[in-house]
Amino acid sequence: MTTSLKEEGSYRIGAVSRLTGIPSDTLRIWERRYDIVEPSRTTKGARLYSQSDVSRLMMIKSLVDQGNAISTVASLSIKQLNERLSSSHQNNLPEMGSGRHDVCVVGQALSIKAVNTDYMPTGLELAGTYTELDWFVDDETVCDTLIVECPTVERMLVKQIKNKEFRSRYKNLILVYAFAPTILLNQLRRIGVITIRAPVSIDHLWQLCVNKMPSNIDWKESTFEPSSVISSKVPERLFTRMQLARLSSITPLLKCECPQHLSTLIEQLVSFEDYSLDCENMSSKDEQMHAYLHVMTSKARSMLEIALSKLAEYEGINVDKFK
Repeated sequence: MTTSLKEEGSYRIGAVSRLTGIPSDTLRIWERRYDIVEPSRTTKGARLYSQSDVSRLMMIKSLVDQGNAISTVASLSIKQLNERLSSSHQNNLPEMGSGRHDVCVVGQALSIKAVNTDYMPTGLELAGTYTELDWFVDDETVCDTLIVECPTVERMLVKQIKNKEFRSRYKNLILVYAFAPTILLNQLRRIGVITIRAPVSIDHLWQLCVNKMPSNIDWKESTFEPSSVISSKVPERLFTRMQLARLSSITPLLKCECPQHLSTLIEQLVSFEDYSLDCENMSSKDEQMHAYLHVMTSKARSMLEIALSKLAEYEGINVDKFK
């Protein structure tokens, strides 16, 4: 079958090799020997792989990496591959009700990432992975957080999510989508669904799950004791105003505005630190309150400075040259 290069979801063999980790030569051998996938062809005969092909290859690669012979998994259907991956991961899961936060993941790409993740935060456990939502529906697994990946959000999906029986299978739902009408997203948000536009990292999704875990922290408001606050040491400033101004104007490697936002927040805190020192005091109580504000603001500023330092280090930004 001849396919246009502009066809959505088509990948050249080099791109597939990078996505799956399967060398191009190995991929050709697997196709020739086992008919592992049947890519379409361009008018010039070049291979073109669909998203389904890529997902299938990623699942097979995961199983081969786990020690399965390619000959034993090459002919398996997507459902069989999913079951094999899920069962191989669940062998090491603790018993239900052991205090963990169970997570189920639905989606061709996310389910593979979830099974092969290098790290999961303490307390999170992968209770099941499914490439299709219907397979989760047919299963009996219940979970604390259900993560669903879908290319587009349609009315039928929203209707299914609103279904009482379906909602009884989980406590929290995170929906990762590529395209969706605003009106449907608003409907989902009104019933507590967390909606995130793709792409999103698996680590970010784990963090969202952690945020839904019960907290054992007994949060109490700190007692305001002016005498002890006044004697507290104020953290030294890590950045000059010139450094903050320069950092707030650079283009980050992360292609986001985090350095700008952090720098702006720190500049505002620095300004309030100075203001709290110079603010007019009409009584000793005023002086104590302004001292309290000064110390607490300096501590908040110090925490954000540390965060900005880590971000600059991550992006390879030499902040010393901005002095």
